[in-house]
Amino acid sequence: MQIPYIDIHTHQPNVIKDGSSLSIVNVALNHNETIIKGGDCSIGLHPWYINNNTEKALELMRTMIEEANVLAVGECGLDKNSDVSFAEQQAVFDQQILLAIAFQKPLIIHCVRAFQEIQASLAKEKFRLPVIFHGYRKNWILAKQLIDKGYYLSIGVHCLDGSQDQVVRNIPLAHLFLETDTDTATEIASLYQYVAQVRSIPVEMLKQALYHNYKIVLKK
Repeated sequence: MQIPYIDIHTHQPNVIKDGSSLSIVNVALNHNETIIKGGDCSIGLHPWYINNNTEKALELMRTMIEEANVLAVGECGLDKNSDVSFAEQQAVFDQQILLAIAFQKPLIIHCVRAFQEIQASLAKEKFRLPVIFHGYRKNWILAKQLIDKGYYLSIGVHCLDGSQDQVVRNIPLAHLFLETDTDTATEIASLYQYVAQVRSIPVEMLKQALYHNYKIVLKK
C-alpha cells in the first residue's frame, strides 16, 4: 500500500483523486462553509466569526457532528487579535469542548496569544482526547511544554522560510502533523520534503509516522 501524505487541516476541498494524499477539510459552520459529501472533515465555530447566529450554528453542529465523515471538532479556540470579545470567544470555545467530549472527537485548535487560556479551558473540562494546535509558529520552548502535555502540533507552509527549523528538528514525530491551511499554491508534499530534509530522514519515514498519528488521532 502506498502511504498517503496527510494534510491535517486545509480549507481547500481535496482535489487530489489518485490517493497520494488525504486531506481533512476544515468547515467553519459560522462562516457559510458546508460539508462536502464523501470527504473527511472537521467542523467548528471559528473565533473570528462568532456573532448573533452562534446558537443556530451550535445547533447545526450538534446535528452534523454524528456524520461519518466528521472526524474532529475545529478549528475552534481563542484569538486575542480578533475583534470578537474574548469573553464571547471563551464561552463558544467551552461549548465546543463539551461537544467534543460528548461525541468523543479530537479538537483542532486555533490559538493566537492565548495558549495559557486554552490549556486552562481544556484542564477545567478534564479533556482527555487528542488535541491538535494547528498552524503552530511559536518557539521550541512553548512547543515542548505543549508536547509534554500530550498535545499535537501541526505546522504549515510558513515553516518553508526556515523560521520553524528548531521546532521541526526537535519535535517528536509522534506529536507532529503538517497542513496547508488556506494556502492554495503549496502542495502538502512540498512540506513533507522540507521537513524530511531539515530532519535528515527519508520522506517515506515521515509519511509513515504522520499516517500513524492520523490513524490514532482520527480513529481511522
